Amino acid sequence: MKNMALPNSAYRIQLRNGLSFNDIAAIVPYLNDLGIDTLAISPIFSTIDVGRGKKSYNPTKLDRDAGGEAGFVALDSALRKFGMGLIVDINPNQMPATHHNPWWFDVLEWGSESGYADHFDVDWKKRLTLPVLQRPLIEEVQAETLQLKFDPNKFAFGISYGEVFYPLFPKSYETILRGVENSLSNDFLDAVNDSDAHRSDEFHIRLRELYDTSELVHRLELASRLKEISQNIAMLEDVLSMQKWRLVTRQKARRRMNYRHSFESMHSVGVQVEKTQPFKDFHEVPLDLLEISQVIGFRVNQIDGLADPETYSQELRRHAGEKAYLVADKILLDGEPYPASWHVDGTAGYEFISVTANLMVDHAKLAALEQLYSSNIGAQSTLHYRGAKSAVLHSRFAAELQALVDLLILIEPNAADELELRRAVSDLVIELPVFRTYSNEAGILEAYRSILQSTISDILARPDAADPAPLKFVQRVLEAANDPEGKIGQFIVRFQQLTAAVMAQAIEQSYQYGRGPIALDEVILRSSDAGDPVQAFHEKMLGKAATAPRGMLATTFSYTTKFGEDARMRLLALSEAPETWCKAVARWRGLHAGHVATIEETLAPDPQTEWLIYQTLAAIWPLTLQLDDENSLQAVHNDLCAFIQKAISEIQRDSFWTEINKPYELAVMDYIGQLFADRSFLLDFRETMQPFWVAGAINSFSQTVLKATAPGVPVIYNGAESWDFAVSNIPASNDIDFDALTARLSYADQCPLNILLEDWHTGAIKQRLVAAHLRARKRKPELFIAGEYIPLKVTGKKRKNIVAFLRKHESDYCLVAVPRQPYEAVKRFHEPFMPIPAWGDTALHIPAEINGKEFQDIMTGNRLTLADKCLVADAMRGFSTISLMSD
Repeated sequence: MKNMALPNSAYRIQLRNGLSFNDIAAIVPYLNDLGIDTLAISPIFSTIDVGRGKKSYNPTKLDRDAGGEAGFVALDSALRKFGMGLIVDINPNQMPATHHNPWWFDVLEWGSESGYADHFDVDWKKRLTLPVLQRPLIEEVQAETLQLKFDPNKFAFGISYGEVFYPLFPKSYETILRGVENSLSNDFLDAVNDSDAHRSDEFHIRLRELYDTSELVHRLELASRLKEISQNIAMLEDVLSMQKWRLVTRQKARRRMNYRHSFESMHSVGVQVEKTQPFKDFHEVPLDLLEISQVIGFRVNQIDGLADPETYSQELRRHAGEKAYLVADKILLDGEPYPASWHVDGTAGYEFISVTANLMVDHAKLAALEQLYSSNIGAQSTLHYRGAKSAVLHSRFAAELQALVDLLILIEPNAADELELRRAVSDLVIELPVFRTYSNEAGILEAYRSILQSTISDILARPDAADPAPLKFVQRVLEAANDPEGKIGQFIVRFQQLTAAVMAQAIEQSYQYGRGPIALDEVILRSSDAGDPVQAFHEKMLGKAATAPRGMLATTFSYTTKFGEDARMRLLALSEAPETWCKAVARWRGLHAGHVATIEETLAPDPQTEWLIYQTLAAIWPLTLQLDDENSLQAVHNDLCAFIQKAISEIQRDSFWTEINKPYELAVMDYIGQLFADRSFLLDFRETMQPFWVAGAINSFSQTVLKATAPGVPVIYNGAESWDFAVSNIPASNDIDFDALTARLSYADQCPLNILLEDWHTGAIKQRLVAAHLRARKRKPELFIAGEYIPLKVTGKKRKNIVAFLRKHESDYCLVAVPRQPYEAVKRFHEPFMPIPAWGDTALHIPAEINGKEFQDIMTGNRLTLADKCLVADAMRGFSTISLMSD
C-alpha cells in the first residue's frame, strides 16, 4: 500500500453546475499557497441531479460530466505535484432510485431475480411500489403521459414517464410483441426465451444487435404496436400488471412503500452494505483509487442510515488499512459520546458549529431577546423541530412506521392495541433527542440506554401522556439483545434507521426557518445550557483531543445550517444588543406596514416572516455593496427572495398553505421588492447594522482562529476563506471566482495589516488570517494534530470576553486567545479591531514552562517574550486575536 499522509487541513469543493476535475486541477497551486495540504471533493462518481444537488448513482464509474478518467488523472497529477492528498465522499447508505443507476435498473427489470436484488433494502414479499405519479394511473394514461417504448440507449422495453424510464420484465415482452408478425419481433422473443437475470448484460447486447440490424419497416411496425398499447387503458394495465414494480401516487404509497429511503421516496433507495457482495461491489473502485492515486481516504456520508454503522466502519477500516483517513458524516448532539469503536479518525466536524456558536452567543441576554421578539411579533418563539419531525414521520415515512408496528405485533400479539403501539413508536421517534441509538449483540449501548430511558420518562411526564404499558413494551424490545435475523433484531435496526432519517429531514426542513429571533438552532437543534460557555468550550476541546484529534472541524456547509459561517456570526452578535435590534425591526415593520397584504384573513408576510426577512437581510448583506450599484442590489434582492420563498414553502405555515400558497408567496415577494425600492430604508438599515457587522467580523476572526488551532483538522469550504454570507448552503462551486481569490491572496500577503483592516470589507483580511494559520500548521503539523490542549486562566475585568488555551507538543507551543461578545467594545467603530483600552487589566496566566520564552504572533509577525502574566492589551496591539507560536 502507498505511504499515505494524514491531512493537516482540508479544502472542500462540490462538483456542481459544470465544475470539472480540470477546473479544480487549475486551482491546486492557489490552494497550496493558501496552506492547504488536502483536497476534499464530492461527488466524483457518476452523478445525477435529483433536485437536492448532484448524487452519485454508480460507485464504479468516475463522473463523465466532470471529465471522467482523463479529468481525474489531470487532477491527480496536479495534486501529486504539490504533495497534496484527496479525500472523496462515499455514501454507502443509499443510491438514487433512477434508471441511470445500473444496479437499480436491473432490479426494476428482474425484481427479486436480479443479481442486485440483495444490494438494496427491499421487502420482496410484494412488488416494488414506486410513488412517482402526479395523478392516479388511469388519469395519467388518459393524458398519455405514460408511453410504452423501446429505449435504443438502454436496449430494453419500458414505460417512459417524464424523464424517467421504467424497464419491463423481459418475460412480459411476449404480451407486447403479440400481433407484430415480423423477424424483429420473433428475434426479440427468442432472446427473451434465452434470457437469464444473471446474464442481463448479454441479453441487452443481443437486443441492441437485433434492433440495429433490423429493417426500418419492422421497427416502425414495432413502434406502432407500442403506441397502440400506450393509448389503450386495458392493454397498458395488462402490461403493467406483469411488472416487478407498480407506479402509484405519493399519497397512495404512503403506507405501502416497501424499500428503505432516506429522502424523497422517488430519489433514493437504501443499500445493504452490511452484506458481503454489496459491500465489495460498492467499495471496489474507491478502494482501488486509494491504492493508485492521491486519494488518502473517505468521508462516509449518512452513516447513521446504515443497519450497523459500527460493523460497517470497522469493515471499511479493515479493507482501507490503518493508514487511510476515514471520517464519518455523523453529527454528535449534546451529551452524545464519540463512537470510538467505529475505528474512524473522527467526524465531519459539524458539531464544531454548535461549540463555537455557544461560545459567541450572549446567553445572559437571550431571555430579553426572546421577550422582545414575542412582544414585537405577537407570538412566542418555540422550538419547531418536534413538529417538523412529526410531519416528516407521518407524511414521508408512514410505511416504515406501519412496518414497525406490524413487527411489534408479530413479536407479542397481545402486547397492546395497534393504535397504542403506533402512538408509542411515533412519540419515541419524535422525542428522541439524537439521530439514533446504537445496539450490539448484548443490547443497546449504555450511553444510549440512558438517552432512551430519559426520553421515555419525558414522554410519560407529559400532561397528555397515554397508558405507559405500550411505551414500556417498545422500550423492552429496544433494550433486548440484538439478533439481526430475528423479529426483535429487525425492529431495532428499522427503528434506528427510521429515527436517523426523520431527524435528518426535520433538521433540513421547516423548523429551521420559523424558530425565533436568531439562528440558535442553526447550531444543531439547540444551544447548550448557558453555564460557563468558555468552560464548556474547553471541555469539548479536551474531549476532542482525547477521543478524535484527527477528526474534522467544520464551520459551514451542512444540511443543519441555513447560513454561511460569517452570516451566522453576524446573527449571534444580535444577541448582544437585543433592544437595539428589536427596536430597529419594529421601526422597519412600521415603516412598511402599508405593504403587508391580507390573503384570506392571513397577513402576508405574517409577523414571523417579516422578522425572518430583516434577519436574513442582516445576515447576507455584502460589505462591499453600494446603494447606487443596481446590479449588486438586484443580486441581494434575488438571494433574499429565493431564501424566503424556500422558507415559506418548507414551513408550510398553517393549514391554508396548499390552497393559497401562490398569492401568499407573491405578496411576500412584493413586500421584499418594496424594501429594496425604499432607499431611505436601505440607508437606515445599513447604518443600524454597521456595529453588528463589525462585531460579527470579530466573531468570525475568533471562529477562524479557533478552527485553525483547536484539536482537529480544519475544513475550509470553497470561497469561505473570504467572507461567507451565503444562505441555504454554500454557493454553487462555479460561482466562486478563484482568479479573484488568487489575486486577493497575493495582495493580502503583501499588504500591511493596518491597511487590510481598513479594507476589511473585501475579505482579504480573513483570507490572510486563514492562510497565516494554515501555513503555521504546515510548519508544525504534530503540534496541532497530536499536541496537548491546555486551557489557560484569564483574569481582569474582561476575563469573560476571552477564551485562551495552549497547544503543546514536545518543545513546540502555540498560545491562542480570541475575543468573544465584542459588540459593546466596538459599536462606535467602523473597523473590526478591539480597542486596546477596553481590555484594561485583563491578562492571560502563562504556564511556568513557557515563562520567559519568546514567541511570534502568526498573524502580525510581532515577537513577544512571555512573563507569568501576559496583558491582552499588549498582545492584541496589531490584531484582535492572539496566536503566539514558539520558534
